[in-house]
Amino acid sequence: MLFPDQVSQNSETEPIPRIYQILGFDRIPKNILELPQELQIVSIIRQGFSIISVIKVAEYCGISESQMAALLATSERTISRRKKDQKPLDLSESDRLYRIARIFAHTLDVFENVETARDWLKKSNRALAGKTPLELLDTDAGTQQVDELLNKIEYGVYS
Repeated sequence: MLFPDQVSQNSETEPIPRIYQILGFDRIPKNILELPQELQIVSIIRQGFSIISVIKVAEYCGISESQMAALLATSERTISRRKKDQKPLDLSESDRLYRIARIFAHTLDVFENVETARDWLKKSNRALAGKTPLELLDTDAGTQQVDELLNKIEYGVYS
């Protein structure tokens, strides 16, 4: 399990990628930096995100813990128990959390403003059959739809 506040110093001078910031990491863990770049996040997901990452992603997205629990397909009680026991998320919960953080990072890239990104995620959208983008992030297929819509907005195909 990786705790974002217990990572080693990043030896590179490059700024940390936005996705890691959203997940609550100040630096990329040293043991992760040793892996090929394309496998770094896979390793972190497999180890399980700490509850700190859940809280950070919820804060970035501007959603409650109950909303986050629903998106992670777990209960608020499970989240509370993990907080108390300092246990990591399991593989599927960590994968879902990464998916949410990745979409939020993409939303920030497109809208370039945290409040605008949060508002867009929470507002119903005709292109998503009247659903909010946030509602669709509980499944991979829904996440792909949101990602594709963000790509269309980014490239001016949909306004």
